[in-house]
Amino acid sequence: MSEEFVSKDTVKVAPNSKESEMIVLGSMLTSINSLNIGADGLDEGDFYFTEHRIIFQALKNAYRNDKPADVHLIGEELKRQDKLKAIGGLGYLTTLAQYAGTSAYIEEYIELVRNKSILRRMINAAQEVEREALNNPEDVHVLLDDAQAKFFLISQAANPSAGVLIKDLLSGVKAPSQLPYLKELQERQERFQKKGPEELGITGIPTHFFDLDKLINGFGASNLMILAARPAMGKTALALNIAENVAFKNSLPVGIFSLEMTAEQLLHRMICSQAEVESDKIRTGSINGIEYQRVVAAVNSMMKGTVVIDDQPGLKITDLRARARRMKESYNIQLLVVDYLQLISGSGLSRSGENRQNEISEISRMMKTLARELNLPILCLSQLSRKVEERQGHRPMMSDLRESGCLTGDTLIQNAETETFYTIKELAERKEQIPIFVHAVDKDLKIGKHRMIKVFYSGKKRVFELKTRSGRTIKASANHPFLQLEGWVPLEKLKKGDCIGLPRQLKTESSVLPSNKLLALAESDIYWDEIVAIEELGVEDVYDATVENVHNFVANDIIVHNSIEQDSDIVMFLLRREYYDPYDKPGMAELIVAKNRHGAVGSVNLTYRKELAQFANYSPMHVSTNASSENDEAFAAFSP
Repeated sequence: MSEEFVSKDTVKVAPNSKESEMIVLGSMLTSINSLNIGADGLDEGDFYFTEHRIIFQALKNAYRNDKPADVHLIGEELKRQDKLKAIGGLGYLTTLAQYAGTSAYIEEYIELVRNKSILRRMINAAQEVEREALNNPEDVHVLLDDAQAKFFLISQAANPSAGVLIKDLLSGVKAPSQLPYLKELQERQERFQKKGPEELGITGIPTHFFDLDKLINGFGASNLMILAARPAMGKTALALNIAENVAFKNSLPVGIFSLEMTAEQLLHRMICSQAEVESDKIRTGSINGIEYQRVVAAVNSMMKGTVVIDDQPGLKITDLRARARRMKESYNIQLLVVDYLQLISGSGLSRSGENRQNEISEISRMMKTLARELNLPILCLSQLSRKVEERQGHRPMMSDLRESGCLTGDTLIQNAETETFYTIKELAERKEQIPIFVHAVDKDLKIGKHRMIKVFYSGKKRVFELKTRSGRTIKASANHPFLQLEGWVPLEKLKKGDCIGLPRQLKTESSVLPSNKLLALAESDIYWDEIVAIEELGVEDVYDATVENVHNFVANDIIVHNSIEQDSDIVMFLLRREYYDPYDKPGMAELIVAKNRHGAVGSVNLTYRKELAQFANYSPMHVSTNASSENDEAFAAFSP
């Protein structure tokens, strides 16, 4: 008796409500209104019982095809599909229809069914996490990130945006504004007519730097944007000014990850910028009455906005992603700022010993995935290489951002589907950059087909020719990485006698390669071939490519890396010439949009107010003291 009791007590059934499922299906079988509500509000997987899933799918198909649905019609459809017996026959459909009498509150029963489904998904996710945890993973933080991602997806699915009819949107019934479309358009037209010429409408989030907004159409959702500069150019100040504008002028919640400065330091900068009072004066307290009133007004205004600052240093990309999800859940942030890329650590998922090049590439890729997952723009700051300092004019270029280099125009790349070879120059000069599949290696060292989505000219660079013992040759810039057993290594750090990766299944034959110099890694598709020479050639035109996800490709039968910034949608460089020469355009900054996946590139001028670490819309006549004088007059009435 006790054994039977224990057995019953330990048997656990996944959460479900059979009666609620029956009521929902019965209502859909007998009411066109319930059919519409049920088909919009539920999915097949929300039903626990197999027979209910089959019936719901038939009902939803009828709804999609704008066909009537009742017991007889659904019965005939299930009979045609040879599924009628599986659901219990026509008698069970009739039984379900009898439950419709209790369906006055169909939405509540749908909610019950959906809640049980969410609980089941949570249990499944928890069991998956438990299994992975019991396997004692090498990096706990990677597993934690994966677990949080699973539950975040469940959370997002719990509040789906149901499909709507166009007529409901046009009438305003299901429009976000709750206004008829024509009425909303009329109001939009009136607002536009009231705007000044600098406030032309954009579809993204306005930064309120007008020339920048016109060029890139604001910050678009799901976009990863890189803002790069040499130290002391003011990239943190500019990013903070953009965050201030979005939070306090657009009234949108903003999240900031500051891996270098504390939250208090960022707050101090924001108050200086908003109050337009010099930093040293606020820090020492040496402010007059008018300046104090400006600070009071700025603080009161800032209290109305939502800015979330996470200043935890040394974050891994997996930690950052987890914290960003919590920001999104808790505050519904609409913009995320990360300061800065090189201070983030990788996930640790890569093979041990891989260098910073591969880690930066992984971080960039995961940052773009996060932007898409949270459906918001991410502005990520980045340092530029020292090559900017050596160049006349100090103007940044895309090559200053890349952690990888470039290849000469005669480099051969094979279309993995047609086996046709093309030079990288031919691919770059196509009128339309149609993606092709190329050979590339994944994290498990398996060669497969991966999409090369873009090939492009990268200017002129000094190149070197690398030769291997098997006869492979390739010409590349000094910073172009090649695959070694330890990870990706730039050409300039390779030497004669080192081994680099070749794809095993392409042209390579083991008989060609001496066993004492070629190492084949077990269960991989890679051969490791010895370098026999590296010779400098001179300056040539060079090219690079973008390969989705894996960020490498096979060129001249050698595995090479591609550029990290290709994960980004927009790349911007900040240059203040007065940093190098105090008399060269003082008070002016140039923001260079070097890459824009969705629009134009170009540059815009900004005014820089050094005493406030503040950027503003450019005005040739702007004098930093003017704004303070105007504000002094405005606050004079409040002076003690």
